[in-house]
Amino acid sequence: MQVNNVEELFEKTLQESELTQKQQAVLSVSLNLFAEQGFDRTSTSEIAKGAGVSEGTVFKQFKTKDGILKALMDPMLDQVVPMAAAEFLTEIKTSQIQDFEGFITYAIQDRMTFALANQKLLKVFAQEIVRKPEIIQNLSGKLQLLIEGKVGEYFSYFQQTGQIVDWPVARIARYIIGTLASYVVPQMLLGVDKNFDIEQASRDAAHFLARGLAPEK
Repeated sequence: MQVNNVEELFEKTLQESELTQKQQAVLSVSLNLFAEQGFDRTSTSEIAKGAGVSEGTVFKQFKTKDGILKALMDPMLDQVVPMAAAEFLTEIKTSQIQDFEGFITYAIQDRMTFALANQKLLKVFAQEIVRKPEIIQNLSGKLQLLIEGKVGEYFSYFQQTGQIVDWPVARIARYIIGTLASYVVPQMLLGVDKNFDIEQASRDAAHFLARGLAPEK
């Protein structure tokens, strides 16, 4: 199981952009500082110092701290998130799991591992969503396309083989995402419990979902 690293994907996106080295450095440092200490508690002077540039250089390019955040969020939403989703789908495809509980166990463990490995950076999303709820609409749109595409094909297969209930795939996805979030969010907000067993949690969540989504007999 390969764990996608958001920071590595983000750095790759920056390197392929038309931004200068200094501009890339400002965004990379800002992302880490926002994740570690929060947007409001991060000053532009800290960003400039970490990036090895003057504070004037930061303002010249991005105008304000909100401008920096926008420059971070746009590529994250438009490129990094789809890139991570594509790699996840490739992993699922190569796993070649034919039963729903095995499939969902693998998928949940993969996404739990991903979320906890990238918890600092994902907090930047959470912080920005609180400040700008419209981001949810953007993410929901991308998620809808994913559900209607490859993920929907998997759900349709499990429905056709009588393994899960014949509900709209969006409804099934909501239950899965909600269950996954019930495990991940407390770990991200309160700090990862060193005794948290991802494998056991994944099996428990998958068993719960497999029973809850099973067709009525």
